[in-house]
Amino acid sequence: MIDTKALKDKILDLAMRGKLTPQDPNDEPASELLKRIKAEKEKLINQKKIKREKNGSEIFQGDDGLHYEKFADGTIKEIEVPYELPEGWAWARISQFAQAKGGKRVPKGMNLQAIKTLYPYLRVTDMKEETILLDKLLYASESIWEKIKGYTINNEDIYLTIAGTIGRAGSVPLELNNSLLTENALKIINYSPMNKSYLIKALNSNVAQNQFNNLFKQVAQPKLSIKSTLSTLIPIPPLAEQIRIVDRLSEGMELVKLIELEQHDLQELSSRLKKLVLDGAMQGTLLPQNSDDEPASILLDKIRAEKQKLFKEGKIKKKDLEEIQPTLDEDNAYYQNIPKSWSLVCLKTIVYILNGDRGKNYPSKEKLSFSGNIPFISAINLKNGLVSKESLKYLNDEQYNLLRSGKIKKDDILFCIRGSLAKNGISKFTKGAIASSLVILRSYNKRLISPLFLLAYCNSTQISSELNKYNNGTAQPNLAASDLSKFVIALPPKMQQHKILRAIYRVNNIVDFIK
Repeated sequence: MIDTKALKDKILDLAMRGKLTPQDPNDEPASELLKRIKAEKEKLINQKKIKREKNGSEIFQGDDGLHYEKFADGTIKEIEVPYELPEGWAWARISQFAQAKGGKRVPKGMNLQAIKTLYPYLRVTDMKEETILLDKLLYASESIWEKIKGYTINNEDIYLTIAGTIGRAGSVPLELNNSLLTENALKIINYSPMNKSYLIKALNSNVAQNQFNNLFKQVAQPKLSIKSTLSTLIPIPPLAEQIRIVDRLSEGMELVKLIELEQHDLQELSSRLKKLVLDGAMQGTLLPQNSDDEPASILLDKIRAEKQKLFKEGKIKKKDLEEIQPTLDEDNAYYQNIPKSWSLVCLKTIVYILNGDRGKNYPSKEKLSFSGNIPFISAINLKNGLVSKESLKYLNDEQYNLLRSGKIKKDDILFCIRGSLAKNGISKFTKGAIASSLVILRSYNKRLISPLFLLAYCNSTQISSELNKYNNGTAQPNLAASDLSKFVIALPPKMQQHKILRAIYRVNNIVDFIK
């Protein structure tokens, strides 16, 4: 599949390098444009409409081909620019053609509301796709408006996020003109003839984003300042070329959107196909059954014998020997056609379900680190059926040793019971622990119940129907481990488990290849 985000970034980068549109020698060069902007700036300063910078600067290229910055106090220093520009273009800092002003936090003790008022309050979460999304917009009361009405943004300005998500730029729709602006964003006020749409594209391009990221890393507080933002270098093409670039970018992004739609349809189709194959396999309708296979009833006897052995060795408790009879609801269509050699059982019968340690020894966020050798796994780490090391946090030996439960082993299935219900993955760690949102599904004997078969079950429609029975969450989806133990599973003979896994693997590989 095409990485459309990377494609968008590449198109935008080409535009910022002057490689997306041809240069026209008849265009007024950017150097002349910047001279006109400087003259307009002086006029506005004299009219006291804007303030003069303490030590403003302008950038020029010397006869030696190097770039220099001349400051208002007369000093000149050599600077490094991101890359060489086409003839007729120039580098400029944002401060040369614009001003910036921050937003304002909602006063302490006062709250925004979902009910519409005359005073929209624009948050960083609303600022996406170079515009303002309206679906989750919040509003201020008149009393809030009176306190912070000096911190608004209009449709001629450009917003720039400076905290949370750094460097996201866009414009405000006309219907939200004069909205209140969050303290986590700036409004960039363009007082020059520079094309607003071009500036937004430039701010969202790699050349600006890389500078924002570098500035962000250099400060103790995770927030861009007005000063550092205004110091950002922007490639300035002739004004006529700015307009051509915007038009060409619009065409290019429309093509990318078409690719995204096609890929979305293909992704959806492939997901449905994989789901159909998985469900067919888990119901026993995908593959032929072999009458010579040892039936699941014998497999269950072996599992029970294994559990008795573990009990005698003190590795499981007496309650783990207790079995629950499957309870089917009125709609039992999923289980109607399972082969005779299969058995319907509750999950507790075939796997050990383990909660994490939720007591006083549960590690706080502050005591976890992003490095170590004992992973502390939460729902966010479960991706594509595995435990991702991205954003994975770690325990130290002392923290791990204090935990009384929730310690993982290799090939454990980790299953989310809070928040992202049924999100799952298989552990390849030999040592680690789970967060309170997860439980462990562990085979009593991996030779009898394949962990990979359990993983397939956790991703089937079968488990979705069981979730609908027992989900007791209200605002947040929630499932008790005791209810999870009652989940019904159609258990195939041991040989069928292997055949099912091979079939699923082959089909998924074919689908992914086509995709």
